[in-house]
Amino acid sequence: MWLNLAGTMRSLWRNREGSALVEATVVVPVLFTLTFGVYEFSWVFYTHQLVSAGVRDAARYAAKAYDPTNPCGSTTVTDAQNLAATGSISGGTARVSGWSAGDVTIVCSNIDNSGGTYRGIGGGATVAIVTASTSFADNSLGYFPLLGLTAPTISVSHSERAIPDTPNP
Repeated sequence: MWLNLAGTMRSLWRNREGSALVEATVVVPVLFTLTFGVYEFSWVFYTHQLVSAGVRDAARYAAKAYDPTNPCGSTTVTDAQNLAATGSISGGTARVSGWSAGDVTIVCSNIDNSGGTYRGIGGGATVAIVTASTSFADNSLGYFPLLGLTAPTISVSHSERAIPDTPNP
């Protein structure tokens, strides 16, 4: 009996018929993990690019629409937030699923320029800076939990120097 078992084990060890199946069971999970990981991370980078473009557009719009008598007026802020999230000041379909105009913050601040550090267009005693920023949890494609990771938080900020429209003398 023991002799027969040893002979059977030797013949199984030398048998090559099932080697492809064994190799596939080892390689396929690794291959799928890498493939889906590449898709997931590329989707996050694409989403980050869309959000960055939106925030940059919002900061530029708010800086151009800046009114020194009413800095960061509610209409300008609402329009800039809509522009960031949808690509249009009147609103519409979101650039990124799960990202809304309410997630965008527009802040106007003044920087002391009494020393003349910020020279050039629109220079004066103070320089107005408009900053648009956002931070939200990206839904992504949903593979992060399968890989044992949490979904990333996308945080973007962009500042522009506000140049108020002033009539030329």
